[in-house]
Amino acid sequence: MNLTSVHSRALPLLAGGRLVKPLRRFFLAALAAAIVSGCGPGDPRLAVSCTVKFKGQLLDQGRIEFHPPENKGTMSGAVIQNGRYDIPRDKGLAPATYEVRIYSYDEKGAKEGVPGEAGLGFKERISKKYNAASTLKADVKRGNTTFDFSVD
Repeated sequence: MNLTSVHSRALPLLAGGRLVKPLRRFFLAALAAAIVSGCGPGDPRLAVSCTVKFKGQLLDQGRIEFHPPENKGTMSGAVIQNGRYDIPRDKGLAPATYEVRIYSYDEKGAKEGVPGEAGLGFKERISKKYNAASTLKADVKRGNTTFDFSVD
C-alpha cells in the first residue's frame, strides 16, 4: 500500500464526497425529530412558579394543579415544598386562564376517609374553595408566569 492510496480513501469526507449526502440526511432527520417532539421554537408551553401561603405562613407541603379552561388542553401541576413550587417549561402551561387547585393534607392529624385515596386518609387542611370547589384563577401568558397564592 502506498501513501497516495491512503489519502484517496480520506477524500469522501470532503464536499462532493460520498459521506456528504448521508450526513445531510442525518441532520435533516434530527431537525425534524426535534420539531415533532415539541422541543422546537413552536412549543407554546411556559415555565410557571410561585409561592403559596397557608394562614399567612409558607405552606410546608402540598400540591398545586392548573386545570385548563373547559378541560380542553393539558393539566399540569407540581409538589409544593416550603411554600414554593416550580413547573419546568417541558411540563409547563400553554397561555390560557387556568383554574388553580391547591391541596395539603394534615399529616399529623387523625386519618379519615377511604384508604388509598389521595392524601392516604389524612384530612385536607385547605378550604374547598381552593381545591374541590376552587375559585382561584391564573392567567398564564408570556411575561406573566409567576403566581403567588394565599389560602386558609
